[in-house]
Amino acid sequence: MLYNPSMGENQKMTVAEVAIYLSYTKSYIQRLIRQNRLIAELQNVPIKFYLIDSVSVERFKNTPKNKGGRPRKSRV
Repeated sequence: MLYNPSMGENQKMTVAEVAIYLSYTKSYIQRLIRQNRLIAELQNVPIKFYLIDSVSVERFKNTPKNKGGRPRKSRV
């Protein structure tokens, strides 16, 4: 089930659903979870998997991305 904003505020999503929604890989989503940039709960039923809070996904999606870096050299 893919995320639908009209379905409610506190919906849970899997890593695969978040990866499709944000157009990232599943391994990058897992890295964001380890870095605490996405709020997720580890489900330890027969298979371990994460359930990610949809509010944190929207918050991550709407944060401005750092386009920093080294400034360009000025040509004289």
